Amino acid sequence: MKDKLQILTPQGFEKGDKPQKMRLNKKTSCVRCGKCCSESSPSLMREDMTLFVSGVLSYENTYTIRDGERVRSKGDGSIYESFVELIKIRDKEGAAVCVFYNEGEGCRIYENRPSQCRAYKCWDPVNLMKGLEEGALKRSDIFGSVDVVMGIIENHEVKCSYKKLSDAFERLAEGNGDAVEEIMDMLQYDTYVRPFLEEKFNIPRNAMDLILGRPLTDTINEFGFKVARDGEEYILLPLEEEK
Repeated sequence: MKDKLQILTPQGFEKGDKPQKMRLNKKTSCVRCGKCCSESSPSLMREDMTLFVSGVLSYENTYTIRDGERVRSKGDGSIYESFVELIKIRDKEGAAVCVFYNEGEGCRIYENRPSQCRAYKCWDPVNLMKGLEEGALKRSDIFGSVDVVMGIIENHEVKCSYKKLSDAFERLAEGNGDAVEEIMDMLQYDTYVRPFLEEKFNIPRNAMDLILGRPLTDTINEFGFKVARDGEEYILLPLEEEK
């Protein structure tokens, strides 16, 4: 007698040689699988200010994306311009993984996770960008009562806002050579103000990404340029196109 063709489902066999019907179990709650934590870190909302007050969050694990900053999507690599100032939890170095997530351990602050993490349901995704413009936590919410820090932030925005930088690059693309000097002035200010503030006001170096945002020498790549150092001078160079 010929052998019967047997088909095994994930649930095994019914009585006899009849396979079970496949059952699909729909997820209805967080099982702490870590998928969302491994794709990006959350943006913070005003209600997350309590996490700074309690010490769960600090300058060591957060940074600022400034209004108008060009940001590369970790999903498809496309570039978008931030329409609002955002404060985000840092990623682990060299990876799109939240700094608070450990493989095999899960989220280290799960009971005190930010509101965006609480709102996100991977089984029923929602648009987390909704409400950001009105409800996003900003540097003024954190440092509003510290005049010295707010003055530093305001002066930095006047000197090298992303709107000003973007306008300069547009003029450079139109052949305006004077725009290069303006861009270099912004880069120089952003580069040298950081160690100055560390020395003058004893502000920790790893607090700069929260107070001033990420260095322009890093984010300028999203404008199609890079900064190279030649001795004590910096040179603006176009990024080489990938072949």
